Amino acid sequence: MTELFLHYVWKNRLYRFQALRTTQNEKLVVIHPGFQHQDAGPDFKQAIIKLNDITWAGDVEIHCKSSDWHKHGHDHNPQYKSVILHVVFENDCPINNHNRELLPTLELKDLISSETLLRYNRLHNSPHRLPCKHEITKLPTDFLEIFSQKLINRRLIRKGKNIFSLLEKSEHDWQEVFFKILVVNFGFKTNQDAFELLSKTLSYKIILKHSKSKLQLYALLFGQAGMLEDYQLTVGDSYYQKLHQEYHYLKHQYRLISIPVHRWNLLRIHPQNFPALRLAQLAEFLYRFPMVFHHFITEDLKIFEFLKWRCEPDEYWKTHFLFGKKTKKHSAILGKSSKELLIINSIIPTLFTYGAFSGNMKLQENAIKLLEIVSFEKNYITKYYRQVGFPAQNALHSQAILELQSCYCQTKQCLQCDIGKFIIGRNNC
Repeated sequence: MTELFLHYVWKNRLYRFQALRTTQNEKLVVIHPGFQHQDAGPDFKQAIIKLNDITWAGDVEIHCKSSDWHKHGHDHNPQYKSVILHVVFENDCPINNHNRELLPTLELKDLISSETLLRYNRLHNSPHRLPCKHEITKLPTDFLEIFSQKLINRRLIRKGKNIFSLLEKSEHDWQEVFFKILVVNFGFKTNQDAFELLSKTLSYKIILKHSKSKLQLYALLFGQAGMLEDYQLTVGDSYYQKLHQEYHYLKHQYRLISIPVHRWNLLRIHPQNFPALRLAQLAEFLYRFPMVFHHFITEDLKIFEFLKWRCEPDEYWKTHFLFGKKTKKHSAILGKSSKELLIINSIIPTLFTYGAFSGNMKLQENAIKLLEIVSFEKNYITKYYRQVGFPAQNALHSQAILELQSCYCQTKQCLQCDIGKFIIGRNNC
């Protein structure tokens, strides 16, 4: 038994509330349970109850056992003088209020149905990644679809707060903001921290100024990544030598400081995710779409043009994953799944947030529409949820799953989750 569960029971009246009696055998009518209070003090404020023939307005405090009143030091805390009702699961001792009178107490132990308790305990004690694993397939399809939409709105609004924070740090330059978001997401988790650090060393204005020169774009990105500092490679690798010379000039022109090359992760990752190849793909992307914000944050969904584009970097990268180490010929193209991840994590949140910023609901609608078009993401979390029966048709569903897992399931917040509320509250009492 937890106090959080008792809060939920009290708030939603998941107990037999007809013909209530306090432990002092007073007739009790709950007119209003009050408003849940998160700060210090009683759990519910502004409750209204009727004891016998007298109506009272005040606060309600909730505990698993009535003796918790003393354990928590409420008898010496003046904030609890306004408590008019003590709600407990088990009344193990009488409690006096600050006037040394018996505090009216409602015991819930025999008022909560065994089914409600059983459902809560199943969720609360579940060993599964998805606590309601065995209940998902029993839920109405339209309920899960509506909840998925709610999760998506929550996720996009939450990401929007980070974007607005970045906007303030970027002097309200949306082009700079989108450029930084894009650079970070080219890290694809394995090198996201290093790409974020890289994004802080380069201004979009510098990138745009040199966007017509592919050589200069490559040199700026590789140079700032700290990958053009190996002087031995300037002798035997002509491609490296060109980039090195170009960066040396640009570095002095803009007084640039590169990040340490050791920040890049090469351990236990597939060669297609090696940072040098990702940087080459990013350079090619910026060369093809220099006006990144104006090109993608529009009402006409030019994103499909990006999906069709091959994004193939310089020929050198067909035989290299790293500078100076030649390999068998391989594909260096940015794959479809990688493009879709960039759309999901960069374009869609920016599109949605800019729509909110500019008051353009069409942009927000387009963001949701894109999620419904883009493919379902495949990772160990989304695969698990799909296997147990969660909707899995598109990226809207996979993003909803990730939000559900991180905000509710991972920390067992079933009482705040719509699915948990539905399961616990079904046919209550």
